[in-house]
Amino acid sequence: MTHPKGMQANGHDLALVEVEVVDANGNRCPVAMNMVHFKINGEAEWRGGMAQGPDNFILSKSLPVECGINRVLIRSTTKAGLITVTASSEGLKSATVKLQSLPVITQNGLSKQLPSYGLTGNLQRGATPSTPSFTKTRNAVTIVKATAGAHSDSAFASFDDNELSDWYNDGQLSTAWIEYELDKPSLITEVNLKLNNFRSRSYPIRILVDGKEVFTGNTPTSLGYCNIICKPSTGKKIRIELVSSSSLTGATTTEVSGKKLDDGVSRNDANSKGRLSIIEVEIYEPVK
Repeated sequence: MTHPKGMQANGHDLALVEVEVVDANGNRCPVAMNMVHFKINGEAEWRGGMAQGPDNFILSKSLPVECGINRVLIRSTTKAGLITVTASSEGLKSATVKLQSLPVITQNGLSKQLPSYGLTGNLQRGATPSTPSFTKTRNAVTIVKATAGAHSDSAFASFDDNELSDWYNDGQLSTAWIEYELDKPSLITEVNLKLNNFRSRSYPIRILVDGKEVFTGNTPTSLGYCNIICKPSTGKKIRIELVSSSSLTGATTTEVSGKKLDDGVSRNDANSKGRLSIIEVEIYEPVK
């Protein structure tokens, strides 16, 4: 990203270079934390970027992406020429970007080119859209109480809108269920879950509405919440149960700086295979 007229060789113009870790389809990988090594050649100075870690990687030519992306700055010299920036990372295909800085005419050490060169202000706004930018498609239904196979006295923690608390069973598969009672019969179409160890663990669950199965399958690992589309069914009681042992996915759980990424509510026995642990749940019906 450069000046609208191109990078100016005036000794203070900057170019912002963005680097992303992408998959085979070109989509950014939001959990990538790879260390990226930069190399610069040509008429520019390295001004670097920032990332969480020792000294925030200030001016370092090696720094990690965060959530799959980062940006670095290079500064022009007073000599026009070709600039090449190369990014590489272990196990990934490298990438290169080339820039051509443009000469800036000076006379007796002074330039007639003002900092606003090539920049135009635009305060115009387009027409207000005739349609709403957001259309609501679902409503959260009200949960009045919950019972569970174990620790029923803390079942409310799974829908108390507090992401620092959770409900969990005693680690036995036979008790790995929780049932919510709604304030009225509703057409259930979606269940939104934040499960403990959401980055690293997949739960094979099934969901029932008044005893009728509306979903069965494995929950995906995520950055927090996962949204489950259910077979539409009307009822007042929604039961979520673990049908077999959950499994670890081997997902990266540590930042480059060594800090552990948030993976839910810390608990010494969280790796119990018969554990079902829900931090937050929301149950939805379609807008009528």
